Amino acid sequence: MIDQDLATYTIGELVPLLRTREVSPVHVVQACLDRVERLNGTLCAYTTVLAEPALHQAREAERALAKGESRSLLHGIPVSVKDVCATRGIRTTWGARFLATYCPPGDSTVVVKLREAGAILLGKTNVDTYPYDGSPGSPRLIGPTRNPWDLARTAGRSSGGSAASVAASLDFGSIGSDNGGSIRIPAALCGVVGLKPTFGRVSKYRVFPYSDSFDHCGPLARSVYDCAALLGAIAGHDPKDATTVDRPVHDYVGGLEQPVRGLRAGVARVAWEGNDPEVTRLVGEAIEVLSSLGLTMRDTDLPGLDHALWADAVGAAEINAMAEELAPRPTPANPYAAYMLERSQAFRQRVFDEGMGIVQAVRQAYAEIFRHIDLLVLPTVPITAPLLTEETSPWTRADEVFVEMPARYTRLFNLIGYPAISVPCGYASDGMPVGVQIAGRPFEEEILLRVAHRYEQATDWHLRHPSPPLK
Repeated sequence: MIDQDLATYTIGELVPLLRTREVSPVHVVQACLDRVERLNGTLCAYTTVLAEPALHQAREAERALAKGESRSLLHGIPVSVKDVCATRGIRTTWGARFLATYCPPGDSTVVVKLREAGAILLGKTNVDTYPYDGSPGSPRLIGPTRNPWDLARTAGRSSGGSAASVAASLDFGSIGSDNGGSIRIPAALCGVVGLKPTFGRVSKYRVFPYSDSFDHCGPLARSVYDCAALLGAIAGHDPKDATTVDRPVHDYVGGLEQPVRGLRAGVARVAWEGNDPEVTRLVGEAIEVLSSLGLTMRDTDLPGLDHALWADAVGAAEINAMAEELAPRPTPANPYAAYMLERSQAFRQRVFDEGMGIVQAVRQAYAEIFRHIDLLVLPTVPITAPLLTEETSPWTRADEVFVEMPARYTRLFNLIGYPAISVPCGYASDGMPVGVQIAGRPFEEEILLRVAHRYEQATDWHLRHPSPPLK
């Protein structure tokens, strides 16, 4: 029998056991596969499970580690990727039924980098792109991902499969994508750590696009250390992605123990009005802990929250243009129709130009704000996880609450491209997790990770696991 507790370890706990051969990668992979087999039918966290390839990779890792040939901290560690990351010869579905048999011709760069680091790809995680109505004709490949803390609640849509798989100990980490909060929102709602890096820090090559200007790829894991290890593996310039920046990749794990005393953190409590009172209380307590660690707290403004909605307009224009490049429309024979099509394209360009003008203004505002502070501390999501019944249709008031309110504090950092991390900071009276979000300057992920790690060491929220039936 495989020890099921192995699956609940963190990467940081597992690494020394693998290096000293106290634990075998094969046993670790099998422990995860056993949990996937037992729980995934309920959680709907995975769209595709790669059992045999994962066991094969585990046997290869076992032989390599026995010879002292460790590629990285991730060598022999089972991880997953959101099912928007292309995998050569393995279906990549975007959570959509009509893509159920699509197998890309090559791997996304994040998958290539994970393989080079020796990580073991356990499977692809569900993408909750479409609302769930339970009908047989639903465009969804599988049902909605359920929150491991309460199966009646959402895991956070989009990268929810990644967050749920990590929270339920189906794997040790996952790579998600984030266009307006899709890494950080599920991380907060599922009680795990989620990091959206700086725009251009991680390649998006062969990752299904939502918006070329605001898409990010980043890690979700059960600890800050684990996120640091995953970021170190996937970060870096990629000639195949023109949006990536050629800058050195830091030793994110090695920098976790550096001091945090004296860092200046901005807090904009004036923008918290209307939040769930328990979220406000728990984030306030997290700020007190950060202050006790030596951070200097300063009141600050939080401009641009409403302007962040322009990211949707710009993204829509971009995705529409990409679709037309892939499948150009035939020129209408009707002169009036041709005229209207030309007008619609001109309007789309005008919306894009106006949106990007607003984006630049918001970016300039935050460049000025971050002259006086090193970090921003704020809630990740202003509410706890909604019930699945509250996301039944994209046109209902419930969906407006679900989509717009959770992204209130996350979309902003996609708009300006700054890095932001969500860390568990407590549990509401209904038992659901709450996250605190820490944002910083571009390409200063090492500072975010260091502060988040110190906060994590001072608390025990990250040590909790979902209660039965998931234990």
